[in-house]
Amino acid sequence: MTLTTQEQAVLKALVKKELADIKELGDSFDIVNSPFLSSISRMKAMDIQFLKTETLYIKFLEDLIQKL
Repeated sequence: MTLTTQEQAVLKALVKKELADIKELGDSFDIVNSPFLSSISRMKAMDIQFLKTETLYIKFLEDLIQKL
């Protein structure tokens, strides 16, 4: 999938906002799986590692920003 420049800018802003919110919440931050993501993560081919720990989630978001 290829994103337009506008789509990349919006996605990057949303990811940065998510990271800022995580830092603001500090220790009270929890990863909450939606039923949709939970069903995907149970599939062997789609093991979503970043949902397992907060550290992995933050790293995933930081890596995503670099790609954008």
